[in-house]
Amino acid sequence: MSAPTPSEHPPRMGARRQRYLQESEVRVALVAAGCLLVEAIVAKNILDVRLDAASQLAAMWVWLVYMLAGRRDRAAELAAMAAAVLATAAILVLHAL
Repeated sequence: MSAPTPSEHPPRMGARRQRYLQESEVRVALVAAGCLLVEAIVAKNILDVRLDAASQLAAMWVWLVYMLAGRRDRAAELAAMAAAVLATAAILVLHAL
């Protein structure tokens, strides 16, 4: 019985995860999801305010515009990530005032 060749082994989870993280859509979606999570926690537990639907999902709106725009270069990716973070920060600051 010989040792199995590398092609006979299924890909490791780490390799699959690395492949997914190389896609710009996934990275922007992860940043938007993090923004949504931080926004929900800060709004509920720190500011004690209830956000309306449009402002609560601002990071998701940024991600949706990024997906519909069709540009997938690095500049568009960074702009979408920055827009999601800035929109989240702006909403939290406005509700804190």
